[in-house]
Amino acid sequence: MVIERDRFLDDTAQWRLSLGLTSRTASMHSLMSALTDEERGAINVSLTRALDEIVDLLRRRRTNGPVS
Repeated sequence: MVIERDRFLDDTAQWRLSLGLTSRTASMHSLMSALTDEERGAINVSLTRALDEIVDLLRRRRTNGPVS
């Protein structure tokens, strides 16, 4: 099972990244599959906040230095 969020650093499709939570074992897959909508929502909020922080950092880096 995968719970994932995507972001673009700008208005183009060139600067896209994803942050996700992926089950790696059958036990974890079962646990994640059993999450309630509320629990899934809490994970989505956590991933979204983390991705927002990561995107902010990457945007600053992209603005301050050369990137190919």
